[in-house]
Amino acid sequence: IGIPFGMQTLKMASLALWPFGKEVRSGERSNGCLYVLMNILWIFLGGIWICLSHLGFGLLLCITIEVNPGTADRNKLQAYRTYGINRLSIGLQSPDDRELKILGRIHNYEQFLETYRSAREAGFDNINIDLMSAIPDQTYEGWIHNLRTVAGLDPEHISAYSLIIEEGTPFASRTLNLPDEDAEYNMYEATAQILREYGFEQYEISNYAKKGRECRHNVGYWIRQDYLGFGLGASSLYGKERFANTQDMKKYLENSRTPEKIREKEPPLTREDE
Repeated sequence: IGIPFGMQTLKMASLALWPFGKEVRSGERSNGCLYVLMNILWIFLGGIWICLSHLGFGLLLCITIEVNPGTADRNKLQAYRTYGINRLSIGLQSPDDRELKILGRIHNYEQFLETYRSAREAGFDNINIDLMSAIPDQTYEGWIHNLRTVAGLDPEHISAYSLIIEEGTPFASRTLNLPDEDAEYNMYEATAQILREYGFEQYEISNYAKKGRECRHNVGYWIRQDYLGFGLGASSLYGKERFANTQDMKKYLENSRTPEKIREKEPPLTREDE
């Protein structure tokens, strides 16, 4: 489910998102909630809070919510756990405060640690931490330090992504001191090796998990399970048909009761695509 409001604009990503408390204008985007993606095995929530305890889901269902450090306090985390959410994904990106400022994040590492400790106290025993490599001015040694710092906290899952700068974002218009291709490749190659020392196994290009803690929605994408996305900009796969809802807020609000008017279809999958 796409609830497209957040606290601050992202410098490197282009998403259908707007800031809280501001008038929505065409083309204005910010970070915040992403999607809920659903099938019979898992639910993925990007900053959404709903009551799940009365929906009749079984104990084997994986229900994930994304949170940002500094915005999920102890009471919210306890409420999420009480109402049936059993997996947490925390968007740290880096334990280095200098790198967080470069990325335009609103939190610092100490705020992340407070969120992480509060999540454990709330009863979350399945936590993912997001990390980002190839950040401007980042060195290979700095990335290794980041990996060891976060792995040492003993989460169940780590998602380690390389920075991708998208057109139309503030980063795209700036001259940045990015690691070269060789350095970025070495960072990627070292990630699996370092994390294996801490008990993580790589099961997908950017995802590493302790045994039995693989994220079900990540696995679902790789084996082409059907999924439905609800809300602004949300994507879906049903059979061989891929489609997404419009990212135009005005069009979505005016036509949300008529799915065919807000749905933007992508070309059908060919046999080679499959």
